[in-house]
Amino acid sequence: MSVRPDVDTYWLDNVEGISARGECRRSKVGALLVNAMGRLRGSGINGVAPGEESCLDGACPRGLLSFEEQPPGGSYGNCIAVHAENNLLINSAEQDLIGGTVYITRAPCDGCLRLLRIAHVSRVVWRVDGVKQEMSL
Repeated sequence: MSVRPDVDTYWLDNVEGISARGECRRSKVGALLVNAMGRLRGSGINGVAPGEESCLDGACPRGLLSFEEQPPGGSYGNCIAVHAENNLLINSAEQDLIGGTVYITRAPCDGCLRLLRIAHVSRVVWRVDGVKQEMSL
């Protein structure tokens, strides 16, 4: 008999699949919203508005640079994408955000953490080298 994964492992595994649709050459990121009742209510990927040329099309100056030319975590001023967490917030209902948990494929940046706090998300969960990390907001 197989062992059933815990809730966080289940959603972290699911958000990995969502991230495959990300539109960045440097890092495909996915975010998934589970409301306070434990139900899936939204998702987001890092990317541009529908119909616009994306990083995958070569439209992003940051995406054309190597990691040596533009180290990870550096300035995003030359990036055309919106972070996965932002796309999730744009497309989610307020009542689903309040008290909800957001699962992300990588640690959230400070800007996204601020937005998630403002939206009254209660918790953020991600993995680092396969190990679950979490933060209460």
